[in-house]
Amino acid sequence: MKKFMKITIGMLLTVFMVSNIYIGVDAYATTGYGLPSKHEFLNMVKNDAHYIQYKDKLITAVPKVVNYLRDENNTPYGYIAQFEFEYGYKVNETIQLASLLTFIYDEKKKEIETVVIDYSKAYSDGKIYIRDNIGNVLYSYVLNENDTLKKYLSTLTEEVEELKTMKETTGYESTLANRICWTCTKYENRGDDYDSKCSLLIGTACSFGDKVPIYGRILCAGALIVGCYIPPYKVCVDGYWGDICPETEL
Repeated sequence: MKKFMKITIGMLLTVFMVSNIYIGVDAYATTGYGLPSKHEFLNMVKNDAHYIQYKDKLITAVPKVVNYLRDENNTPYGYIAQFEFEYGYKVNETIQLASLLTFIYDEKKKEIETVVIDYSKAYSDGKIYIRDNIGNVLYSYVLNENDTLKKYLSTLTEEVEELKTMKETTGYESTLANRICWTCTKYENRGDDYDSKCSLLIGTACSFGDKVPIYGRILCAGALIVGCYIPPYKVCVDGYWGDICPETEL
């Protein structure tokens, strides 16, 4: 299976690299594909209602990825952009994982679609969720099905065990029975790794072409794309036990 996955990535990258010898992202303004320029696309994104809705939750205004959308013939027909943002954060959790706010522009439809690649429950549920713009789950992906993410989950587990020890030494033993809520007051940033070769594949067509739903392109080639990304996350390094429970979601 590993060998097959490596061959699949290699083949997709070869096609992508060869095509990019002739076509650059910034060349969209002068190509004959009838697409807006990269700059125009990003302006469309920043005027989109869902971008405005989550603007204050963005970790950075600079997109993590901006790629073409490509059909099965490797012909560009749109764009895809991904921004890291805070989604589903809970102040009583010791690990907060960032997610990907994803905008997809299809020139045929002349509109931008929004999906969220939700990593917020990757540790607690062991799954990554693909959600539509109102939070409905379109697809879920089990971390243990991918070696990279399985290792990532193992790292998080080790950190959680360390944090449990920290909690137990922060007044836990002397805490009254009714003081049951943990509130984190300080986080440290960790993670944030998107393999550069793998990120190039975002937006490439799957073998099923247009039969694959738009969010399926993000999980192209057997969800190898999802396995490339290790989201940034915050680890609680200080906090306190109390009898007043904080709001669960930020």
